[in-house]
Amino acid sequence: MQYVRKIAQKPHAMGTAAHANVRRYLVGQMQQLGLHPQVQETNVVNNAGAVSYVGHVYNIIGRLKGSANNEQAILLIAHYDSQPNALGAGDDGTGVAALLETARALQQGEPLQHDVIFLLTDGEEYGLYGAKGFLKHPWAKQVALVLNLEARGNSGSSMTFEMNPQNGWIARQFVQVAPYPFVSSLAYEIYSRMPNNTDFTIFKEAGYSGLNSAFIDGFVHYHKLTDSPRNLNQNSLQQHGSNLLALTQHFGNISLAHTKAPDAVFFNFIGSWVINYKKDLNILWLALTTLLLVVTFVVGKRREALTVGQVAAGFFLYLLMLVIVVGLFLPVNNLVLGLLPYSHTFNGVYSADAFFIGYMLLALGLFLLLSWAVLRWLRLFSLLMGVFILWFVLLLALFLAAPAASYLLLFPLLFVLGGVLVVFLLDLHQKQESFGYSMILLLSVVPAVFLLMPIVQVVFVAFSLQLPMGMVALFVLLLGLLLPLLSIIGRSYNWRGLPVPALMLLLLGSIEVTLAVAHEKPTSERPLHSHVSYFLNADTNQALWISAFQKTDNWNRQFFPNPTTGSLNELYPMAGIPYLKNEARALPLAAPLAEVVQNTTAGGTRVLRLRLSSPRGAAHLEMVLLPENAAGLISAEVNGELLDVQPSLTDAGPAYFVRLHGLPPSKDAMLALRVKSGSNIRLLLYDQVIGLPQELLAQPRPTYVIPEQGRDSNLTVVRKSYTF
Repeated sequence: MQYVRKIAQKPHAMGTAAHANVRRYLVGQMQQLGLHPQVQETNVVNNAGAVSYVGHVYNIIGRLKGSANNEQAILLIAHYDSQPNALGAGDDGTGVAALLETARALQQGEPLQHDVIFLLTDGEEYGLYGAKGFLKHPWAKQVALVLNLEARGNSGSSMTFEMNPQNGWIARQFVQVAPYPFVSSLAYEIYSRMPNNTDFTIFKEAGYSGLNSAFIDGFVHYHKLTDSPRNLNQNSLQQHGSNLLALTQHFGNISLAHTKAPDAVFFNFIGSWVINYKKDLNILWLALTTLLLVVTFVVGKRREALTVGQVAAGFFLYLLMLVIVVGLFLPVNNLVLGLLPYSHTFNGVYSADAFFIGYMLLALGLFLLLSWAVLRWLRLFSLLMGVFILWFVLLLALFLAAPAASYLLLFPLLFVLGGVLVVFLLDLHQKQESFGYSMILLLSVVPAVFLLMPIVQVVFVAFSLQLPMGMVALFVLLLGLLLPLLSIIGRSYNWRGLPVPALMLLLLGSIEVTLAVAHEKPTSERPLHSHVSYFLNADTNQALWISAFQKTDNWNRQFFPNPTTGSLNELYPMAGIPYLKNEARALPLAAPLAEVVQNTTAGGTRVLRLRLSSPRGAAHLEMVLLPENAAGLISAEVNGELLDVQPSLTDAGPAYFVRLHGLPPSKDAMLALRVKSGSNIRLLLYDQVIGLPQELLAQPRPTYVIPEQGRDSNLTVVRKSYTF
């Protein structure tokens, strides 16, 4: 924890003084560990259509030599920059601490065969700049395996959620070695289809093999000032470090010549017990499930436990039950969000566990109520067979779309089908009060409970109140398999034909959700997240307060006495996103400077080199290039990096938008333009300082308010126009 406490004293986004202080501290620590650190200073460009992003990064790189002289190295990665309004204890102070502690532990043992490279990347939060920058380093060609550590919260198990394609070899190695394996091919399949990126993404796309691990609980603290050492779960840090050390020691002493093999299926079953097998075996399991479904249906019909007509009705009624329960949670969740004190849904909630329990109770109560109504005229096993058929349809769809994830539905269905078949063969469906009936069904649902319930919980942790319907849908699917056991509870506790258990669960769920809502009231321990920034046009001496949200809170309301809503066209010609705006008092802030270093013309082309700087010591610069005519701009470079930015069409003509993240300590950058001779170009230059002008805060920020997350929150931005 000593590393985390030093790193996470202040927000340390790239381009800030705190960021430079953290870098100096980490270089010193790596020197003490004998890693002979070097700082890789480089520029990286991310071209994204109408915007070019340039990152000026300082990667910290160290190396621990191995005993073999084979130039194969294991690369350990964590990023040391934070979001601009976050302390970064979890994200990614824990990853940095785990790397340093792994280096210390390795130094105390026998040398590994392979070298180990320790890479602390810069600029991950602004565009994965550091990872991309390292690919320019000569050591990148020697990397045989990549292990990356991340965090999307401040607690929870260290979950390995991403691997390289053809993951069969590395998945098998991870399962065998990791002391805290929490992994699934379901997560691999889902994440590979999501737009989310981490440093590992850069290496995976470049063809490297490796693993990416993170903990994701405590999402409400992610990218916030509450991502502090005090709020960090040390067990999560311990799992990160223990897994990383064990994996590094293992991979450091085995051949890394062949690190790819056909994709595998792998998942935690009970605790740290991970099942792992070749993906091709799924077709055999699917065939067995199909056979078992047919046999169970035939035997059930012969034993008069079900009828064809009722099974068909059971299929559609269960589908209707699923739709009703999930659908009801849309208005329920909207009601809850409306009752919350000022909150942005993408931030998560402090009482996530309480909301999870409350929503589970409500979903269970609704399901019991609906099943009570359906079973008044439909046979239990006819409805259950309808459940099986819907499960089988979903299983086929999942098998075709994401075969490595199909285990999630395959094994629960397979075992419950087996249990019901045994019940039919022993005629226990006619003795539903018997001990044998209950025990067989109870044993058959064990795989379903142990496979699905952790996923139900993880889905809620990942999406919270943003999208609880996914968790509810999975939970209702599980409840469908539990129908015979739930019907026993209903028969035992219903009173005068009334579904007492269902009504009690609905009451308890409502109480739990109400208490969870009340617990969201902002305090210094559970602060609300307030979005506001200050913009000054130094040319017109006009200023604005802006917020990305139309609803104000008790604190930022002071900035919006007479608000309007609209895009920031008065500041950015190509602006289109609506903001809440209010006029502000203009402060005499120093504007960013653009000084001509070179202005020459040859062969019909004018070369213009400008030194851009921020007298205020800003962290970042933005620039909008407005050529006099549409074809006037030939090319643009920032710090020697060629840009490939596409113009946005505005009333002022084509506009080229560039963002430079992470100004160096000199607080300057070089812009080189090639324009057609005789053509002028207008430059709108903006510098961004993180933090609001304190002299304009009539009410200082109280302890129960912290800045909203994000790169456009809590900024003071000054714009200056130049024509060359």
